[in-house]
Amino acid sequence: TFNSFNAFILKGEGAKGMELTFDSLMARANDEPDAMYGLAAKSVWISSDKLTYRFTMRPKARFHDGSKMTAHDVAFSLNTLKEKGHPLIVVQLRDMVKAEVLDDATVAVTFAPNRARDVPLYVASLPIFSKAYYATRTFEESTTDIPLGSGPYKVGRHEINRYVEFDRVKDYWGA
Repeated sequence: TFNSFNAFILKGEGAKGMELTFDSLMARANDEPDAMYGLAAKSVWISSDKLTYRFTMRPKARFHDGSKMTAHDVAFSLNTLKEKGHPLIVVQLRDMVKAEVLDDATVAVTFAPNRARDVPLYVASLPIFSKAYYATRTFEESTTDIPLGSGPYKVGRHEINRYVEFDRVKDYWGA
């Protein structure tokens, strides 16, 4: 059962499968351990000390309402999840120092020294939320409002505490 479409916080019981409605910077290759490929990010540059990862966004990356996905959305998402996300997410992000916008298409993510080697992979797989959408909503609240997504699926027919169906996005930018 579920009573919230925000599956990324502790409050409420989030609907299973909501991660399908959001894109991330990179996507896992399920047949290659530790391999990830660009999804919303078209490239990633890693500093020589491996403490800074600079992601460049794909120009075609879009939210379901057609608005462009930018580095501002990525920084907002990562910083919000680190501060207000589910405790399991917050713990995984403890070694992410910050995410900052360099320009509309570039976000720099800084990590702590001596962090676990999989932390950047985890960060690159987190959902990207619309900063504009959450400018008028409280992220850390349980809600039955369907959030603005960007992934290959969106919430379709549903009945709270009973079922949720996901519909393929016909004009998905990443198809």
